[in-house]
Amino acid sequence: MPHVFDTGETVMAILSLQSSVVRGHVGNAAALPLLHRMGFEVWPIDTVTFSNHPGHGAFTGKVHDTEIIADLVAGLTTDLDPCEAVLSGYLGRAGTGPVVLDAVAAVKRARPDALYCCDPVIGDNGAPYVAEGLPEFFRDYAIPAADIITPNVFEAEWLTGIAITSLESARDAARALRPGGPGLVIVTGVRRGTDLVTLALDGASTWIAATPALDMASHGAGDAFAALFLGFYLSSRDTPDALSRAASGLHAILRRTLELGGGGDLRLIQALDAAVAPPDRFVAHRFD
Repeated sequence: MPHVFDTGETVMAILSLQSSVVRGHVGNAAALPLLHRMGFEVWPIDTVTFSNHPGHGAFTGKVHDTEIIADLVAGLTTDLDPCEAVLSGYLGRAGTGPVVLDAVAAVKRARPDALYCCDPVIGDNGAPYVAEGLPEFFRDYAIPAADIITPNVFEAEWLTGIAITSLESARDAARALRPGGPGLVIVTGVRRGTDLVTLALDGASTWIAATPALDMASHGAGDAFAALFLGFYLSSRDTPDALSRAASGLHAILRRTLELGGGGDLRLIQALDAAVAPPDRFVAHRFD
C-alpha cells in the first residue's frame, strides 16, 4: 500500500461524500485541499452546495437530490480498484444515507481491504442541526457499517446516551459505539482544563492527544480532522501516530486561522504545509 507523500507513480483514491461551500472550508472544501496535499487522489461527491457555512447566518444553495448522488456513484463503479477508502460527513438529507452505504459496499466489493471512515455529523454545542432522520441513520446503519468513526462530544453523547464529562466517560461512550461496528472510534473535542483532548479507542487500547484550546469559532474543524486522520492512518495504519499527527495538524490550522483574524472560516490554504507537517507535535499517550 502506498504511503502519504510517496513519490512513486501509484496513486490511490479516496471517495469523499459530504457537503461543500463556495466560501470557506467545510466538508469537501476542507477535505480536498488537505488530502491532495497529502498525495491522495480524491473523488468528491458533494451532498449539498452552500454559498457559505450556515453558521454565518444568511446563505444560499441547495441540498442535492439523492438521485443525482446515486447516479454519480454508479458512474464510478466501473473501476473502483484504485479506491482505498470512503469518507462521509454531512449528508443533507436522510435519503442520501443509503446511497452512501451502497457506495461503501461497492468499494469493498472491489477492494475488500478498503476502509469506510464515517464522520456522523449530527450537531455540536449541545444541539443537532441536521435533517430529520439523519441521526437515526448514523446510529442504526452507518456506524455499524463503518471501520472508523469520528464523532464530536455532542454526537457521541446523542448516539450512546452517555453524558461525557471526563476522559473516562468519553472512553465509555467510545466503547458503547464499538460492538458490531467500527474497530476504531475517535471522540473529538473533550475538554480537560485548558486543553482539548481527542480520544481514540482501537481494540483494547485507548489513546489521547491533548492540544491547547483556542478561543475562536471554527467552521469545518471536524471535517478537517476527519480528513487528516484518515490520510495519516492510511499511510501508517498506526493509531497513535495518526492521532498525534491529525490533532497536531488541526491545531496548526486553528492557530493560523486565529493569527489571521479568524472570522469562523478556516484559513486552510495558508496553513496547508503546517497541517500536513505540524511544527508543534502533540504526542498521543496511552490512556489506561
